[in-house]
Amino acid sequence: MVEVNDTQASTDGPRGARWVRAALQVNPYGYVGNPSPSKTFVDEATYNAALIAELKAQQIELIAITDHWNASSASQLIVDVEAAGIVALPGFEANTSEGIHLLVIFERGTAVEQITAAIGACGLTPGAAKGTTKKSYGDILTDMCAQGALVIPAHANVANAGLLSRAKGDTLAEMVKHPDLLAIGITPSAAPLGDQAKILKGTRPYDRPHSLVAIHADDVSDPATLASVGASTWFKMSSPSLLGLRHAVKTPETRVSTVDPASTSRVLLREISWDGGYLDGQKIHLAEDLTALIGGRGTGKSTAIESLRYVLEISPIGQASSDDHKDMVKNVLGAGTVVSLVVDVVTPSPARFTIERTTNNPAIVRDSSGTQTSQRPRDIVGNLEIFGQHELAELAQDKDLMAELVARVAGKPASPAERDQLLKDLADNRDELAKHERDREALENELADIPRLTESMEAFEKTDLAAKLDQKTRLDKDEAVLTEASERVQQVEDFISGWGLETLTEELRAELADVEESPRKGTLQQLKPVLDALAKALEQTAATARSAVDDAKKKIEATEQAWKDGTKTESDGVAAVLRELVEQGHKPDEYLTLQSNLIRLKKRAEKRAIFDKEKRKLLEARAKMLRQLSDIDKKTASDLKKAIKASNEATAGAVIVKPIASPDRSQIKAVISKHFSTQRGQVFSAIDQDDFSVASFVAAARSGLDAISALSITGAQAKAIVDCGEPLFRELEEQTVGLAVEVQLNVAIKGQPATWRRLEDLSKGQRATALLLLLLGASMSPLVIDQPEDDLDNRFVYDGVVQKLRSLKGTRQLIVSTHNANVPVLGDAELVVTLEADGQHGRTVADGVGSLDDPTVRKYAEDLLEGGRAAFDARKRLYDF
Repeated sequence: MVEVNDTQASTDGPRGARWVRAALQVNPYGYVGNPSPSKTFVDEATYNAALIAELKAQQIELIAITDHWNASSASQLIVDVEAAGIVALPGFEANTSEGIHLLVIFERGTAVEQITAAIGACGLTPGAAKGTTKKSYGDILTDMCAQGALVIPAHANVANAGLLSRAKGDTLAEMVKHPDLLAIGITPSAAPLGDQAKILKGTRPYDRPHSLVAIHADDVSDPATLASVGASTWFKMSSPSLLGLRHAVKTPETRVSTVDPASTSRVLLREISWDGGYLDGQKIHLAEDLTALIGGRGTGKSTAIESLRYVLEISPIGQASSDDHKDMVKNVLGAGTVVSLVVDVVTPSPARFTIERTTNNPAIVRDSSGTQTSQRPRDIVGNLEIFGQHELAELAQDKDLMAELVARVAGKPASPAERDQLLKDLADNRDELAKHERDREALENELADIPRLTESMEAFEKTDLAAKLDQKTRLDKDEAVLTEASERVQQVEDFISGWGLETLTEELRAELADVEESPRKGTLQQLKPVLDALAKALEQTAATARSAVDDAKKKIEATEQAWKDGTKTESDGVAAVLRELVEQGHKPDEYLTLQSNLIRLKKRAEKRAIFDKEKRKLLEARAKMLRQLSDIDKKTASDLKKAIKASNEATAGAVIVKPIASPDRSQIKAVISKHFSTQRGQVFSAIDQDDFSVASFVAAARSGLDAISALSITGAQAKAIVDCGEPLFRELEEQTVGLAVEVQLNVAIKGQPATWRRLEDLSKGQRATALLLLLLGASMSPLVIDQPEDDLDNRFVYDGVVQKLRSLKGTRQLIVSTHNANVPVLGDAELVVTLEADGQHGRTVADGVGSLDDPTVRKYAEDLLEGGRAAFDARKRLYDF
């Protein structure tokens, strides 16, 4: 856990319940026992100073001072301890008529006279150190609790004075079941005594309506004893007090620990604040475990939840939730509002970040010094998840969205970014292939004229015209060679122009970021000349290549001129022959045009090999990308299965998740519909089959009608598929039937055999409940939910959801807005934040922020949460309503 001191944590507001270490049987200097402090320390001042020093060393914040039938002996110790910032609860130790020692502890500040009167009410004169009253265990427990004290049997498993050594059989059972008994002191260094295990488990005959918690509260007569295991216990409370102590022992599962309850290392959201918008000027602190936001409608609960989503740049999964979120940002946060969130992380090292986002702008992540970093919010908070109002109900209706949900909470996106890029590259490849095939078809259409031209040439060659024009033919061929050479050089020039060397060299010479601040600046600076040298080499290479092109062009021009000069006499002779042939009634132009076209087409035919090579390259690249797509999909499926396994392990007995083929085939059908719009019923029916495989479908379509008919596609629909050819097949093979999840909820009544039902067979409330239980168990990252009870089945709220909330204490941060008393009360919220509104803005209620062991906070919870007073009457024992 990140250690943050008070100045770091901005503790200008209540932070709710926290763990407080307490020693509940500290003896004052005047205590007479074995040992007595006076036998070790020369005076009370020395003893008190040593005791305070050790209390601070052990980080003990709360003590109860108990002497045998004596309250006044603690007076000076109380003054000294309180002056040192440690809370002291006054009290005394009683010895019942049965010989059982009891700790009787009163609230901080209770007058000595009042406690002395209580001692008298127990039947003994105050100060009777070894006295035994005639009053019974039951009478003292009842009377002292009626006076506001907390009574705890001391060192119950120790011989002579312990409850378990002094009482047996039915008498012991009756004592254990006393309604005012909340806790029992156990000495860990002593062996379990009698029915100790059965009593603490609550098995017959010691069964009680509410569990009895064992605490450590051994005698402390020497400061060194405070370091022992048996001297202290940790209690969770909003502030050290008897009220907090009583509340803790009434909710022991989440608020009492006999070992150090230091929480697991994890990401923690610390506080969120607003500058502008509906919650302008507000700051809400967040507890490490469960924070519950309560308040009437329109007080800003949903705004707070959606603000967390906004500042963290976490998109809703469902469409309706996405629309609601956008409306909130536009109409409730409003333009120019700044949302700030403080986050503590533990990896790669403990650190604090502040994430800020101004509406309509990206979030900014600052480190503890306020310096802006290049990180994104997700880099800081990991796979934290946020769910808005009714979002669980929306997700529960879509198996694919549920798969995305399961994948996201496990930290693995359902559709990795590299997959999206791969699909784009495949689409580009498909377009290139289509263009290539169009160009090849145009070439073949052009070359289809070769047989006709060849036949015409053969007719001319039977005359003497070909022989008479042989010289002209040779000159034309020479000219074609010159043209070919020029074209080849032009291709090289075009290629060099496409290098984009200017941009490359500019990037190579650009300054490297963050070098100046590095402690290894000297080493990193060695990279600059390396990059400069490469840029210079590229420029030199380009200059050399351009110079070579210019030189080649000049030499070709010179060669062409030399050829023209050398063939002038021959060209003039050919011209004379042509005039003579025309005069004789021949058509030399027709022959020459025919010959030229035939030569040109035969030359063009050589491009077939180039086309074949280019197509092979495109198809090879496509095959590679399809393999990569398959690998990504396999890994995504594997990650999802691992996430499902983890979810099932975490929710055993409540929810089961199973991988299934995604039932949503709409994208595949859309591709089919894009290529033909005639009857497609058979095709769509085949696509809807559970075992449908895109690869098998495409392979069958490529094989022809017989293969496609094996998929129950016949007649015109089969022909339509086959006739579409590669444009359809290639687009189809880019599609995937991914994995979705099927969620099943155990709807059996508690204690009955499991009864599993699929989500689609459940009510709306049961569906949302199943998903919430899944969320609670699937990850240890923070989880934020807005009013989950709106869509939950009430029967599952306590048996499932609340129990899970309680089990996550110390391991997972939860932030919930709610109207349901079960969530903060039985979920034992460490922090309740009460919100109110004035019609224009929402705000926190000054005295309505804290833990439920605070009476004022409890009163707000009673008034505001669903069911009001009636809902809390059922919980009277826990909260003294």
